[in-house]
Amino acid sequence: MKQKILTLLFLLLIGNNYAQKIKIDKGEIKLDDKTVGYLEGKRPIYTIYNLDKSYAVTAELKSVPNEPSLSLPWIEIKDQNTGKFNELEFKNRSNKFSAFNYDRSVIYELLDRNYFTTDGLNKEEIEKFLNSESAGISDKRLGVQNSINEANKIADTYQLSIDDAGTIYSIKAQNPDPLDKRIGYIKVTTPVTNGEVMYEVMDLDNYLIATWYAKAGMISGYNKFLNQKLVTFDNKIFKATFDNSGNPMGYKMSKDITAMNIVRVLVGNGYILQHQGISFEQQKSKEQAKVNLEKYETAKLNSINIYDKTGYVINEKGEKITGVFKIEFEEISKGNNSSNNSFVPGQKLYKTTDDFATYQSKSGVRFCIDESKECFIGLSCKGGNFLSSGIRALNADNSAFYKILYENEGLMVLAYPKYLNELIIKIPTQETGLFTTKVGNSKLKKNVTDYLKCDSFVFENYDFKTLEGLIKVLEDYKSSCIK
Repeated sequence: MKQKILTLLFLLLIGNNYAQKIKIDKGEIKLDDKTVGYLEGKRPIYTIYNLDKSYAVTAELKSVPNEPSLSLPWIEIKDQNTGKFNELEFKNRSNKFSAFNYDRSVIYELLDRNYFTTDGLNKEEIEKFLNSESAGISDKRLGVQNSINEANKIADTYQLSIDDAGTIYSIKAQNPDPLDKRIGYIKVTTPVTNGEVMYEVMDLDNYLIATWYAKAGMISGYNKFLNQKLVTFDNKIFKATFDNSGNPMGYKMSKDITAMNIVRVLVGNGYILQHQGISFEQQKSKEQAKVNLEKYETAKLNSINIYDKTGYVINEKGEKITGVFKIEFEEISKGNNSSNNSFVPGQKLYKTTDDFATYQSKSGVRFCIDESKECFIGLSCKGGNFLSSGIRALNADNSAFYKILYENEGLMVLAYPKYLNELIIKIPTQETGLFTTKVGNSKLKKNVTDYLKCDSFVFENYDFKTLEGLIKVLEDYKSSCIK
């Protein structure tokens, strides 16, 4: 371990000995005491020349008015001949950066990016940079400042104040009592997690509108520390500056400049407190209801359910009734985390036009859809499938409307629309259908024997698991067993 530490120290010493040092002496740019170019001008605009002065660029330092002094400026690099320009930021505050020697700091930055080398300006790399996509630093930094200025103007119109209890007042307060100018509350808290000061801002209903973190705040979904930042109840983040200069002689909330900065930032950005929390929740509920409705309508379109289709019903008396019909073979969620416990899929057919009517599957009615030519019949089935023994056992009715896949003189192959691979046979002499799939052969043989009641029918000669096989079963049953 000791040898590793000595080796590391040795490498650091070598690095320091060979680190390139820049000097600017009477306009000469010297790199390790070798003159490699020239610099003219003074902050904020410098002109940098090659050694033979055949190529030059300007480096202009730019900053945002009224921005905190700790914020670094950025550099606009411009070609003297073509006028092309682009922007770059100082990477960090290394020991090469000096707020008192911006000229040298600019050269160090260019050197670090390979725009300046031991041979002076690297024209090829600079032109590549100038011809690349704009960094857009000015737009970003100035745009942010413009937003801050606008927010300050708005906040000014509210004439905000805070009393020692943390009550926030504004001349724009709209309360039932016109003399009541309260719009919300602010308080200081100290979380157990990191011990840093936090401020919380509530509206008049004590709904938490925003939380301000002094240092190292963290919230879900945001991968950076929150330092002097506000997080609003709708997940917006704003900068609000810390300032402890308002309480030189003991703390008072009314003199807390940080608290006022927080409130001004909130109000200036549209968080006017009062009853904003409730309004937000109501608006969010409306928006969520709209989203849920859209999802519901889309789910309806993609479902196996039948909505508003013209067709007809053959009722218990054999009468044909035409109209527009609706039936739900599966429940569609309406997005409110609730379920209709009384809903049993596939049991009720609704006529939705003229004389409204409801038809129960247990009544044995048949209905058909004009557009698709599909027909369905209501009946109960036996044979051990969960559709008959599970869901419908809850309301003591194991019937449903089944889709007719094949029909010949009352002989049918059926399936529930959601489970078309679970096949059913139906013969005229039986009131119920019989499931033939998802049943073991020994049990199925007994079920079929009891259901068909035909001594000449040989179970082993048939396939009861496919539509084609069941059609063959019914054809042979018709020719051999029906007299």
